[in-house]
Amino acid sequence: MSAKVTRLPVPAQPVPESPRSTASDTKLTQMAYEKILDAIVYGRLDLGEPLSENDLAKALNVSKAPIRQSLNELRLKGLVVVIPQSGSYVFSPTREEIEELCDFRLLLEQRALAVSMEHAGPAMLRSLKKTVDKMRDAYHAHDVFQSKLLDTEFHHTFIKHSQNRYLIQSYGNIGHSVGALRYRFMDTAVYRNRAFDEHQRMLELLTAGNVTKACDILDAHISRTKHFHAQVNWSSGRSQRKDYKFRDYSAIFAG
Repeated sequence: MSAKVTRLPVPAQPVPESPRSTASDTKLTQMAYEKILDAIVYGRLDLGEPLSENDLAKALNVSKAPIRQSLNELRLKGLVVVIPQSGSYVFSPTREEIEELCDFRLLLEQRALAVSMEHAGPAMLRSLKKTVDKMRDAYHAHDVFQSKLLDTEFHHTFIKHSQNRYLIQSYGNIGHSVGALRYRFMDTAVYRNRAFDEHQRMLELLTAGNVTKACDILDAHISRTKHFHAQVNWSSGRSQRKDYKFRDYSAIFAG
């Protein structure tokens, strides 16, 4: 008589995710990330503004998962802060943080400018001239947004032509925070006009080979940004939520 064999139940195997589904989720997360990032950097969201996952998901027509992942990535980049028992907020730098950021930015840009002139001077000067020419066109057309984009392009030219991977990486770590402050700073016409004049002057000096004087103007240029923002109180926290209770995200992310 044969022994009775007891068969143990086979554990249910997890159903592997469809590659198409994973790719779709990644694409949605990337879209949400870029939309929120642009809104922070370009000033469509205020510094210190509370961020509602539900409202963001609704405005971007995605589930909360891509929003949550996007906000976490932005937190790692320092553009979003999470306050326990309160929620997520656009970053709101203190005066000390702004001063330290601007000082570090100056350190990187001055070094990049000197290195770029030494190792890739002609190429960098050609790039700067193209940018300044486009700046002039945007200036005369009163195109404020394009002027801001070109301001960023001007400064990134120093970094790119340095060909120093660590300098480029370091600047990349602060680039979005610097941009967020720059776009708000340049909302003031007086500062915007002054910046345009300084960009032209730096190009003239670099073309003449006077790197030291160009670096002096760069110092004054960034220091003005530092002093402007150090006087602004970017508030944040639970008390801010009532001020944004009826924020229309759909208008911010339209287009």
